[in-house]
Amino acid sequence: MANPNGKASITHVIFDMDGLLLGADRLVRHLHENGIPISVATGSHRRHFELKTQRHGELFSLMHHIVLGDDPEVKQGKPSPDIFLAAAKRFEGVPVDPHSILVFEDAPSGVLAAKNAGMSVVMVPDPRLDSSFQENADQVLGSLLNFNPSDWGLPPFQSAAC
Repeated sequence: MANPNGKASITHVIFDMDGLLLGADRLVRHLHENGIPISVATGSHRRHFELKTQRHGELFSLMHHIVLGDDPEVKQGKPSPDIFLAAAKRFEGVPVDPHSILVFEDAPSGVLAAKNAGMSVVMVPDPRLDSSFQENADQVLGSLLNFNPSDWGLPPFQSAAC
């Protein structure tokens, strides 16, 4: 099944999260249980990331890898695509086509970075953000609880209580 834009199905997922958005736990566990490789790519530096994620270590252990803003491969911050391209290169196996990667982002500069990398983007913005900053995203959601994996060719949730 193609995603909402009619492109190829998604095979890999990258989250820009150093905290947890509502619904992230459910989605990450679902993707992991269904064998979808997941990564984190965040502009936060290691110390800041570790402070913000220390209570969620078990969830972050489900990630294939994590790329941080102070990674040597990340030469420029967002909206440069560096961080997402570095994350894409680190998935195991054959090189991953950026068009088969879905990025979850909450910031306009991150949306632009993912689009500049050739990836699809679901934006879950701060509700106070002016809607004009959402126009580059492929899909905008009020919450990850509203995300339907089937829309992107990903395995569907088995039940609402996933």
